[in-house]
Amino acid sequence: MAISEQQRQKKLAKKKQKRGVTVKKVTPSMTKAKAYATYPIYECLIPENLFSSGLGELIVARRTPSGDIAFSAFVIDVFCLGVKDAMFLVMSEDEYEQRIKVGMARAADRTFEKLHQTSAKKLLDGLLNYSKELGFAPHPDYKNAYDIFGDIDASVSPEKYSYGRKGRPFYMNGPYESEADINRILMTLTKSCGTDGFDTVFRLGDDDIDDFM
Repeated sequence: MAISEQQRQKKLAKKKQKRGVTVKKVTPSMTKAKAYATYPIYECLIPENLFSSGLGELIVARRTPSGDIAFSAFVIDVFCLGVKDAMFLVMSEDEYEQRIKVGMARAADRTFEKLHQTSAKKLLDGLLNYSKELGFAPHPDYKNAYDIFGDIDASVSPEKYSYGRKGRPFYMNGPYESEADINRILMTLTKSCGTDGFDTVFRLGDDDIDDFM
């Protein structure tokens, strides 16, 4: 006798439960950082060389009551473009430590340093204002990821952050930016800063860099 698809799924679920496998149902709140914004801060991280290289990740992580880590990761360009990418994820502490943190350190061959949550928010808020003045909007996923901060008050942080390189906006094209992207960014900088108001380095290939302005 043939069984329906619904009956088959129920049997599979029962088998998984017998084997000790937890079937976790994803709800809309699990993808929203705001739902996790009241949990204790686990850590906040940036690369040690962020303000010398210009590019890196800002991570803000909280520990959930179940022991998982809910975190937002922002790829930031402190020299020019602001928030280039953003995401929010929830995972086990072990996966966060081994896959996320170790993976990022290996990928860019760098180490990370911790900073206070008020300083993390102050750094990001200042960068958002800086890049906005230059004409650049943050990544579309930034808004959800930003909600992880909750009611953290950046004004109490004693840190002072400056953006750009040597007091000027500085742009170096990334490996995934097309010629059209580069031209659009240069036009935006020219409009906001004038032709002599910013610096650039043009990366021709993986190893070739050519100064052209």
